[in-house]
Amino acid sequence: MRKTWAGAAILATLVQGAAAQDDRTVIVMDGSGSMWGQIEGRPKLEIAKEALAEVLQDVPPERALGLLAYGHRRKGDCGDIELLVPPAPGTVSEVLGSANTMRFLGKTPLTEAVRQAALGLRSTEEAATVILITDGIETCEGDPCALARELEAGGVDFTAHVVGFGLSREEGAALSCLATETGGRYIEAGDAAGLRSALNQTMTSAPETTVTSDLPPAPLATLDAPETAGRATPVDITWTGPAQAGDYIDIAPFDGAGTHSFTSVPVTAGEDKVTLTLPADLGTYVLRYVQPLTAEERASIGQGRTERTLALRDIAVVDIDKFLDAPDVAGQGATISVAWGGPAGAGDFIGIYHAGASGVDPWLEAYGVDSGSPVAIHMPLDPGPYELRYIVEGSDGDAILVTEPVTISAAQITFNAPDTIQPGAPFPLGWSGPGGPEDWIDLVDTGTDGVYASDGYSEYSYAYTKESMDSREATLTAPETPGSYEIRYIGTYPSNGRASTSERLVLFRQAITVAADGPDWALPVDEGDDESAAAMDDVAQDDVTTASESPDQAPADEPAAQADAAMPAPQDDVAYFCEEAEGCIIEDAETGVGFFIRYGWATDLPYREGPEAPVRINFFDTRTNAQVALNAPADMTDGQLCLPSAVGTLCNLTPDDPSAMIGMTTLIQTLKTLE
Repeated sequence: MRKTWAGAAILATLVQGAAAQDDRTVIVMDGSGSMWGQIEGRPKLEIAKEALAEVLQDVPPERALGLLAYGHRRKGDCGDIELLVPPAPGTVSEVLGSANTMRFLGKTPLTEAVRQAALGLRSTEEAATVILITDGIETCEGDPCALARELEAGGVDFTAHVVGFGLSREEGAALSCLATETGGRYIEAGDAAGLRSALNQTMTSAPETTVTSDLPPAPLATLDAPETAGRATPVDITWTGPAQAGDYIDIAPFDGAGTHSFTSVPVTAGEDKVTLTLPADLGTYVLRYVQPLTAEERASIGQGRTERTLALRDIAVVDIDKFLDAPDVAGQGATISVAWGGPAGAGDFIGIYHAGASGVDPWLEAYGVDSGSPVAIHMPLDPGPYELRYIVEGSDGDAILVTEPVTISAAQITFNAPDTIQPGAPFPLGWSGPGGPEDWIDLVDTGTDGVYASDGYSEYSYAYTKESMDSREATLTAPETPGSYEIRYIGTYPSNGRASTSERLVLFRQAITVAADGPDWALPVDEGDDESAAAMDDVAQDDVTTASESPDQAPADEPAAQADAAMPAPQDDVAYFCEEAEGCIIEDAETGVGFFIRYGWATDLPYREGPEAPVRINFFDTRTNAQVALNAPADMTDGQLCLPSAVGTLCNLTPDDPSAMIGMTTLIQTLKTLE
């Protein structure tokens, strides 16, 4: 074969020199678009390929040889780096074949390429060599000189040789340090004459000698860990080593031996395992067994070194098992259930953010994941677009693992209350709404907007929704002065001071009139009231409205015996009947549906018309014949008020009966599919 490039001899000299030190060598090949430039009328890429073929034909088969390329697949991509052939014996043909298929069109991330080549040759117990062939300087903000210093400072026995094509003096200086700092050679070839001169220098110059010190050989150490793991995941690392005082294992960015440590843990004699938390950012990192140098050792080698690395191994942080599963839309102040997948680190949390908010910190509210999946999350009060984010706490800080959009819509709230009430009279109020932990319902003057004590408004009566979450029925007391008033639902949201969002907001209003001729609603006797209980003992049970009856009973001016007469015993067509004063939790195993019904309510037999058909249930108040149907046929529900629930559509079949709306509200909040 006619030798067309004297640089082949240079490359041969470097490869042979590498062989004298070690049998493991990676050739880093520039695949950037500038390789189409010419030397003596021929593209540099052709010369480089031809030189490889000439040199590698003499490489012994036992040599471990690899090929790494950059800029060979995509334009403008600084991440376009690929290990085409991992270093192994007998790979000459594979290296040549891969080089011949390279395209030359991208940028020049040579620092990162050399870094990755060093990773592929990771070891501090044996030497390793990289031969970089490039026609340009770094174009991806890397610092080859800093990389070289980091390699040496970390104690990595690593040599880099650099062959430069047509570089200026300044460009050559920017690259030569990569070679000289690691004990390698920088050889400049600007034209054919320069190539011949470089060849003569290479062939006639004496081999460089390595300055040795009195530092004794490094003790043996090993590290064994997974090749990949999720963000911020704790990983177990099995190790062997001298376990001297001060020895430690850490995780660092892979920039040679690592410029700094994210986290570390000391090793203890007699043990063989440590646990480290990985960084939160994706990428490749390096695990290190590090040993501090003694004062004598530091003095013998100089250069400011204080420790040496006894073992290295890489580990990749990847995305695994990450998700957030939440409703697309939630009402103002609602509490939603969010299922999640992630590393579940001690500092991990799920936060809610304004859509478009940048970074990790400006959350509106944050919820730890230490209680497991799902997490109950309280929604903000301001309608609009938001975003749920799983935040991982890694050894390098916090990062966003996964996001899920959620839109806050107007809350769905209803009140079931009398239109008119006598002055000073207590009355029952059925309600549905978000039921936030600090939400309340109050009775105020018409048009009142204040929600804080400092607003100076008059609040005649109020009740916290958390006190009636099961029954969804509160008790308010009418003002003493006749007139027009409002019942309001006040939503509350935690105050955290991080970003703008309403902390309290009037979510719903309903008018009520206080008049002397209004009805006086009777309320149930308080079972905790000793005087009431004693009075009950003095009256025949059949002659009173008992405490076990629900607040949606008949008005007090209706004879009690008549109200009791409307309470029939269960019939054959009744599947479930509630006789408990606090109401009843029902779980129908046959259809897999659960719900809560109030005292005096009953159902027919839940059923499906087929395996995939919806569950049908009729609910009815045995005292008033109020009826609510789940997934009833259209001919029964046409024109009726129907609302969605977790297991289908609920329809009020007796709209003129107030207790039907209360029962329907309770069912909407409690219907569920059994696990």
